[in-house]
Amino acid sequence: MDRRRIRVLLVEDEEIHRVVARAVLRAAGVEVEEVENGAEAVRRVRESGAGGGSGAYNLIFTDKQMPVMDGHEATRQIRAMGVATPIVAVSSDSLPPDVQAFITAGANDFTPKPLTKEKLGHILAKFGLA
Repeated sequence: MDRRRIRVLLVEDEEIHRVVARAVLRAAGVEVEEVENGAEAVRRVRESGAGGGSGAYNLIFTDKQMPVMDGHEATRQIRAMGVATPIVAVSSDSLPPDVQAFITAGANDFTPKPLTKEKLGHILAKFGLA
């Protein structure tokens, strides 16, 4: 798949983390949409018509701690809509219980912050997007 056609939803409340992730994603030719909390992520996914399939996004990156709705709850709600899009948690909380909480919520993978070119390459390959 051509990386320029890969659409990612980035769910992150901290501007500095969005700046870093945006730079890495755009450098890889990935199209990125950003939201600042889990509730906005759920809304965007719902509006994309993703129920029962993969929808408009090829990949979702989500943080853990955010205002309004955290990444765990957003992941649960997105999965409850029947969305199969891979969800990757990107968090500085990376102890085994933190990782397991995301996997239990429905995330497919976890990577510690910050998102780097190398981590992105591995993730894209893992989900057949590279």
